[in-house]
Amino acid sequence: MQLSRIGDSSVCAGFLRFKADAVSRCAIFVGQISALLLFLLSPHAAAQMQASEPELKAAILVNMLLFVDWPSQPQQAADRFLLCYLGDSPMATALGQLEGKLIKGKPLHVMRADADHAGGCHVFYFSSNDEAALTKSAPSLRTSRVFLAGDSPGYLQRGAMLNLELVGGRVAFDIDLRGARQSGLTVSSKVLRLARQVLE
Repeated sequence: MQLSRIGDSSVCAGFLRFKADAVSRCAIFVGQISALLLFLLSPHAAAQMQASEPELKAAILVNMLLFVDWPSQPQQAADRFLLCYLGDSPMATALGQLEGKLIKGKPLHVMRADADHAGGCHVFYFSSNDEAALTKSAPSLRTSRVFLAGDSPGYLQRGAMLNLELVGGRVAFDIDLRGARQSGLTVSSKVLRLARQVLE
């Protein structure tokens, strides 16, 4: 008596495709984490990459966005990822060099914007010269689901959700998780474990 094996090949093929997809997703995630770890944990990362401090901070900020989730917002573009800044600075220039990088499948677009009318931005960066603007604009931008970032001492207390600082030759970062959650944003626990300080 012969046993029928009809459908076995299709089941196996489906299983293999499922495993391949899972491995692919895992590899992408591990790659993202590895890249972030390289920037954050190596004291000589900037020298090894021949990157300036603004370029290093810009790369970390943009890679960090891979681990933040935004709720759907009608005013935010669905076909691109918009990173805004208030005024010219070395960091803004470095961010502009990352134009076109894919963030969650969307090309990054870096542009100058008015902080009082920036609800369409996914992220807003404030330089060391924008302290007063951050303090003034943070409450309204938070309600618009905008992730606020800076790289100056005290910015976390002024409304930034992410603040980058160069400490001992490496870039450390602090996160205001409470502020991010109040804005409806979700920050991956994988990144929180790497933070120097997390405000909850």
